[in-house]
Amino acid sequence: MTETHRVAQALREIICNPAHDDATICAFFSPKYQQYVDGKRLDFAGFVSHMAALKQLTERIELTILAIAGEDGNVLTHHRVRVRKKVGDFAEIEVFAHFTLQDGLIIRCEELTRLMSGAAEDRSLGSVN
Repeated sequence: MTETHRVAQALREIICNPAHDDATICAFFSPKYQQYVDGKRLDFAGFVSHMAALKQLTERIELTILAIAGEDGNVLTHHRVRVRKKVGDFAEIEVFAHFTLQDGLIIRCEELTRLMSGAAEDRSLGSVN
């Protein structure tokens, strides 16, 4: 499996799955994982907590990968995430991300997000904890 396919699979299996699953996260992400999203830093535990919090707030998350490219352990994505929150509201977020892989696992992500539609508080969905 190529690194681009690995990242795309991780995004789909972790983000789009309505249930939080630590085992799935561990299958794709290194315990040394570091994420920088919109100026905020999350370590592996922080990322797991972020995904659990996101699943508690949302009913459904749809992912559309607009572009993806990879080489030498680096994968760049441009994707959109459409969220239906449990309170019934929708939000759409555009994401530009740079993933770094090591030994088949994602070890780092640098990410910028832009709220396309939704409430002002939805700007924090990329790093909610």
